[in-house]
Amino acid sequence: MLKVEALPSNLIIEPLKLKHLSMLRANNNNKYLGIFQILLCKKWFSSLEANLTNLIPTRNSRCFIAIERNNIIAYILATPINIRGSCWSISEPYFIEESISYSRYNLLQNLLRKVLQESKINTQSFLTSINTNDNQNLSIIRQSGFQPLKIIKHWKKKENFKYKNNDYQDNFIWEKLNEENSQEIWRLEQARESINFRSIFDRQWYDIYQKRNILSGVIKSKENNIIAGLIPSIYPQHECSLELIRGLSWDERLNLSIPQRINSIKHGKKKYYIETTSEDNKLNEILKKSNWEIREERVLLGRSIWKRQNGYRLKSIETEILTNLVGNLQQQPELPSTFQILKK
Repeated sequence: MLKVEALPSNLIIEPLKLKHLSMLRANNNNKYLGIFQILLCKKWFSSLEANLTNLIPTRNSRCFIAIERNNIIAYILATPINIRGSCWSISEPYFIEESISYSRYNLLQNLLRKVLQESKINTQSFLTSINTNDNQNLSIIRQSGFQPLKIIKHWKKKENFKYKNNDYQDNFIWEKLNEENSQEIWRLEQARESINFRSIFDRQWYDIYQKRNILSGVIKSKENNIIAGLIPSIYPQHECSLELIRGLSWDERLNLSIPQRINSIKHGKKKYYIETTSEDNKLNEILKKSNWEIREERVLLGRSIWKRQNGYRLKSIETEILTNLVGNLQQQPELPSTFQILKK
């Protein structure tokens, strides 16, 4: 748990309020005015949801503002990532202006403290992600009680690459997400993840179905078995980001069906990204050979507070899932895994 410390006298961190719009106008900072208006509306809906948690699901973000000498210098977002609101994501901080007295390190530290300890978010778990090369911010997040869960590769299609669509008959069937296949692909996801991760994320099949889009779906064999899928990202970093997952056993037909599927998707002028885990060497090799390139690698971190059944005392996860950002990702999962473990 973070220690509750008083903020510096000239630094204020508080939830987004109507007065902050006036502060932006006063400083002629109209670039963020529209963004804050939308976030303020989401805050009002979020407050309503907090009072009606048993009647409607929690879906809206909450925004926290850092103010220095009547100037808004940064903000951070907390957003529910499942329908029950049992797990929330925390964004990286957005910096509007450079602080006079504080480093970005200090600002992130104080913004995180506000979200985790002083907000009224009623949740069991938090997730956040950070670029694997951002050692300074990663250090702050670790000090705030987050433990690394896994490293995610973000892939994008190479520029000016044109894919020749071949018709591989009897190779696979592409099916958009529906209630039935969402349950099947969810079971594949559950089988590959550790118990700790499943407990923190707490995603159910209807979370996958509810967040489906025109690009999401499953790859089925001719025997009508799901062998892979493109599903909504656990922690999307981009407007259109899909997670590529597969079954526990490798199906050689994926060598043809995955390139055909990911390269034939048409999404207008917008770019879309595909996510894989760093350890799934087979999927990563297929993407590399299919003229996709890694945009960045990010480490996904989680922080959870659980209620004990006897007395409902709060308990934080003490077991460190990854003690080393890269080196300890070979930890054996509790269930069969699709990941290949490299022998040293």
